[in-house]
Amino acid sequence: MAKQYYEFKDASTSKFWEIDVAGSKITIRYGKTGTPGQTILKSLKSPAEAKEQAEKVIKEKTKKGYKKK
Repeated sequence: MAKQYYEFKDASTSKFWEIDVAGSKITIRYGKTGTPGQTILKSLKSPAEAKEQAEKVIKEKTKKGYKKK
């Protein structure tokens, strides 16, 4: 799964959220737009499990209003 970048903007905030899956590892970076943000690394048991987890989180973020860029 290729790196995917999302943004959320409303009257009071502008945030980003990025996810990258490499094998069984997930890298998530998030924060205010224009900043380096924070990074979370997750290691899962298999590439299939990592992809499944990433798809679940992407669905949650898009429900909250994040839009893919």
